[in-house]
Formats: sequence, C-alpha cells, structure tokens
Amino acid sequence: MADRRMVLGVDGGGTSTVAWLADPGGEVLGRGASGPSNAKAVGMESARRALDAAIAAAFADAGIGPATVETACLGLAGFDRPEDRAIVVGWAGEVGLARRLVLVNDGDLVVAAGTPEGWGVGVIAGTGSIAVGRSADGRTARAGGWGHLIGDEGSGYRLVLDALRLVARRDDGRDPRPDPDPLTDRLCRALGVDRASRIVTAVYAPDSTRARIAAMAPEVLAACDESPDDARCLLRPAGVALAEIVAAVARSLGWHSGPLPMAAAGSFLLAAPAVRLSMIDDLLARGYRPDLNPVPEPARGAVLLAARATDESP
Repeated sequence: MADRRMVLGVDGGGTSTVAWLADPGGEVLGRGASGPSNAKAVGMESARRALDAAIAAAFADAGIGPATVETACLGLAGFDRPEDRAIVVGWAGEVGLARRLVLVNDGDLVVAAGTPEGWGVGVIAGTGSIAVGRSADGRTARAGGWGHLIGDEGSGYRLVLDALRLVARRDDGRDPRPDPDPLTDRLCRALGVDRASRIVTAVYAPDSTRARIAAMAPEVLAACDESPDDARCLLRPAGVALAEIVAAVARSLGWHSGPLPMAAAGSFLLAAPAVRLSMIDDLLARGYRPDLNPVPEPARGAVLLAARATDESP
C-alpha cells in the first residue's frame, strides 16, 4: 500500500472527528469517524483517542492495516496555535502517521472544499464557531474561535445558552412568557425536567457537558419554527454574529465590499437556514455579495490539501 502514496485527511472538531484515507488523486479508500477531538473542550488525552479511533476506522474501512501515509492533512479545532501544533507534531511522530504533515485550521478545510478557486472565507458553526480566510496569493486570516467561555458567537452551543437564559427570564417574570411557549416546553423535555424551575439542576449536573448542551440546538431551531418571535430573538442575532467574524476576516485580507466566495460548514449552521439567511443579509448590508456554498464533509478539503502537498513535494 505504501507504493500507492496514500494520503490522509482529518477533520476534527468539537462534535466529531472524521478521517478519510485516499489516493493522491482524491479517490477515497476508507472513511472513519469518532467523537470530538477539540483538545480545548475535551482534553488532550480524549482528543488523541478520538484521532486514533477515526484514523484506525478509516484504514479498517479500506480493508488494510494501519500504515504510514505519504501525506496527512489535519484540520483540527483548538490546535492552530504554535504550542498546540507542537503537541500534534509530537503525537503524529509517535504514531508514525505520515512522511509529510500538513497542519491547518479546520476552517481551511472548508475553504479548500467549498470555494471555486480554493480562496475566500470559510465559516464554521457547530458546537463552536470560527471564520478563516485565504486570499489568492496565499495570505490568511481568522476571526472567532475563542472558545465557549469568551467566544463561539453564532454557534449551536451559544444558541442553546441564549435560549436557556431566555427561558430563565420568562420563568422569573423578567420577560413575558408567551402561551404557548414551545421554547420552554422543548428545552424542558430535552433536559428531562417537568418545569422550567428545574432546568438549573439539569444544566449544572456533573454529567452536563458543553457537547450535551450544544446537542439541544435542534430543539431550539424547532421551537423557533413554531414561534417567529423566538426566531427573531435568537436566530437572527446568531446569523449577525457569524457575519461579523466573516467580515472581520474579509477586511483583514483587503476585501471591503463586492464579491465574496464563501463556504459554510458545521452541524448547526448547515441545519439552520434562518441563521444562514441572517448572516447573508448582514453581509449584503455591509456591501458584500456573498456566494455561499455548503460543505457537509470538510474532510474532502483535508484530502485535497494533502494531495496538493504530495504533488508539490520533490
């Protein structure tokens, strides 16, 4: 198999980790998936286990044993600062992952897979959120990606938090509670409680994690489908928050208006057309003309970048 100069593409985020094994022409030989590998969210040991599991599953799906590939491209959330990259390089060397390693932000995978010429802005909103841009001449920029404590605006996690805060305000009487109130009803059911006053117990339980909270985003989206007022209160601001990080990236690359190639990924953003529409509307108001392409499988971008690096190698 080594003669085939296999490449490996990995997309690792706060929700899941996906690995694709392919030949340099992009033909996928095997696919694997596992849990989250954002070390900032789950810790380094859990991140390593997720990476190992997804890669092993990709080799198993291809029907071959683990081997050192020619090039591996890893697009990992939470691993794009120098100290993080050093950890990844050490792990890759320890497991004999690849002869050549390409480390990028997970947003770079989205740009590679979802823009016509491989440059533009990629925005991801799943458990967390980030925007990454690449210009035609290779310059890069990013905005967002600050994590759930001080960032992640427009993400599924932040949406659910905002919804829970709204439910709490309604239960206190600080905000009027509509009748019916699908938002309160759905979140109570999702948390396994029979009334809003008991939400606090479920949210602060020892087994309540960031991923579990973010996983309730579909319930919030469903409630917003039933309540236009909640959609205006929750979904429109989420889209505007994503537009802000996209615009920040565009400005950093010298794009202040006009056509803007864009790619969108992330379990939350792809499932929330109202959020995407709000983001596009805000960008239009800023003078941009976004051309947005959904990227349901960012691992494709990782494979493309790994194949490109292989082609460019001596």
